[in-house]
Amino acid sequence: MFNRVFFCLLILAFSCNVLAADTYEVELDGPSDLESLLEQHLEIITSKNNPRINPREFQRLYNKAPQQIKGLLETEGLFSAQIESKLEQTPGKNIAYFTIVPGPPVLVDQVDIQLLGAVTAQSDKPTQSLAALRDSWQLKPGMQFKQETWTQAKRQLLTKLLLERYPNASISSSQASINPKTNTANLLIHIDSGPLLYFGEVAIEGLSRYPQKVIHNINPIKPGDEFSQSQLLNFQNRLQLTGYFKSVEITADTRNPQTLDGKQQAPIKVVVTENQEIKLGVGAGYSTNTGARIQTTLTDLNFLQDGWRLTSSLRLEQLSQNLLAEIRLPTTRQGYRDSISGNVIRTDIEGQTTTSGLVGVRRAWGLPSFEQYVGSNLLTEHVKLDGAESDTNYAATLSYGLTLRRTDNNLNPTRGYLLNAQFTGAPLEQLSGGQFLQSYVRGFGYYPIGSSTQLITRAELGMVSGSDSAPVTYLFRAGPCRRRSIRTWL
Repeated sequence: MFNRVFFCLLILAFSCNVLAADTYEVELDGPSDLESLLEQHLEIITSKNNPRINPREFQRLYNKAPQQIKGLLETEGLFSAQIESKLEQTPGKNIAYFTIVPGPPVLVDQVDIQLLGAVTAQSDKPTQSLAALRDSWQLKPGMQFKQETWTQAKRQLLTKLLLERYPNASISSSQASINPKTNTANLLIHIDSGPLLYFGEVAIEGLSRYPQKVIHNINPIKPGDEFSQSQLLNFQNRLQLTGYFKSVEITADTRNPQTLDGKQQAPIKVVVTENQEIKLGVGAGYSTNTGARIQTTLTDLNFLQDGWRLTSSLRLEQLSQNLLAEIRLPTTRQGYRDSISGNVIRTDIEGQTTTSGLVGVRRAWGLPSFEQYVGSNLLTEHVKLDGAESDTNYAATLSYGLTLRRTDNNLNPTRGYLLNAQFTGAPLEQLSGGQFLQSYVRGFGYYPIGSSTQLITRAELGMVSGSDSAPVTYLFRAGPCRRRSIRTWL
């Protein structure tokens, strides 16, 4: 009985406490563009929903609030703000009122930028001349002084030096002198560029399976080149795209340069984690036009132990069989990417059986933003139609292609577009069944719709000129198979 009475009294006391809980409100009367700043940083606002707050603590925060408001407004260049406050406290309810008159903003009057170090003796790079650096200053005379803008302007000026030539640059001193009587600000900043730095030799860590030329051949940096952060990033991106490595990290030791030939050179360190040398993949699927399929793929990233990349695959479908092998050689020092390929395909679709063999060589070059290739191929094919005599065709072709890429990421794009055009032709009748030209263009568009949703569009166009002379392999199929007819699709 006693326990039951005690439990009821406890519930009653808790209920009374909940009913008697105080509420806390803050009312702001001032420019709307300042309210969001205060709501994010003013302590009395950020703490009013804290379950531990009480009337005495709310009173303490109220007393501090006017000074805090002044400090926050000063970061926006408002040093003459007037704050009126009032606190109403009744049983169960606490309301703090603040009326804000921001006053005139502080405007920048004078800017004094002093550059020290090796940059004062360099005049051969227009973007880093003293005049250009001063002209790039963001917070110019006449603009409203804000703490965020002041910080960003200093960071931007320093970054221009850090990214190119002067990775040890630093702000030696900076000062913003505010005159509340005239509502003006005089800005002073001293930046020491430090010494002019150059790139040194490359040291590689983590390389055991593949020859060092797979790294050295695509390195765009030579010892003695002027330091450039963008060059390091370019080098790193190119290594990641080779397929040899899981991860790549490239840094320059700018704090401990070595003096060679009168130049301070920062050694480059390349740390890689290698991919497995040999990979085997097996897959299965179904296609509406060729039926069920199984496929095996073998990849050897160090074929013949010379960094050659072999990719071979065997795909068996109900109506089509395909055996493919391609060898890609390491990128040369001149930036060329050479490859050799062979392909045997047999298809049996709508009464037409085609068996073809193709061997070819290709050379590609250029950056991912604009890549080109030229190639040469030799094709032979045997075509058999139900109720007709079989036919054997051959063609020696030349090809050219280009890829224009404008995406935010080369590997996993989410925004931008990609355009690819390929042209394959047989220029000599003596080496082919006749002259023809195959043209093929395709484009991709990437559009982010939301944080986790993306729209990808694709358009394709194919056309063959001189199709009566072209082997079936170089024709396009649209609907029922009709040999030696021009087929276009979009």
